Amino acid sequence: MFYASFCDAADELGIHRPRSSLICEIPDAPPCFEDDHVERTWDGHAARLIWTALNLASDGLEAWLAPFLGYRPRVGVMWGGFDLSGTRHRAQPTVPPPHQPPFMQNAQLDTYVSMGFSFGDAKAPNVGMYAYIWPQPDGLGDRSWGVEGAAWHPDAGLVRLPWAKLRETADPHQAIVAFGDAVETAGWPSDLVGPRVEGWYMSKTPPALVQHQHG
Repeated sequence: MFYASFCDAADELGIHRPRSSLICEIPDAPPCFEDDHVERTWDGHAARLIWTALNLASDGLEAWLAPFLGYRPRVGVMWGGFDLSGTRHRAQPTVPPPHQPPFMQNAQLDTYVSMGFSFGDAKAPNVGMYAYIWPQPDGLGDRSWGVEGAAWHPDAGLVRLPWAKLRETADPHQAIVAFGDAVETAGWPSDLVGPRVEGWYMSKTPPALVQHQHG
């Protein structure tokens, strides 16, 4: 069974097994992965494309979150469709709209900007980056979103950057960062965002000297 084989492989790599095998948000799925006995064909090419997309999107999301000095949880995976999501929170209380599910009301207790990546689904095959702002300000239809091809979709309440448009940019990683920065609300205090540093280290030592010292 694939799930058991996956857990065994994870153990060999020193990766903890999932805490729960419950399946959620997947239509017509059994209750748990152990109960899934349907035979499926492994598509290595599709798996490679999925990994490439997730790797690029998560890298861009992490770079966008990095200079933010407020609360910013790590990039997370949304189980329903394996979306990725990164959020910048501002400690400014808001009032959630009534009659929303409890998890949505809890999420809307404070102002935030969220950006993510989605593979889409059969009903809405919108592969690419998306972003939304809470509370939603006026005038979003007339704004520029930092990357050619990004546009506001009032029916969904999202700004979308199609994957095809993102891949056409000269630097997709930087385009994701620019997209997130453009979505950022203009009214947020500027001191919430620090300088962005590319790379893991800040060093003023010339590379040639480093090579000489460690050569």
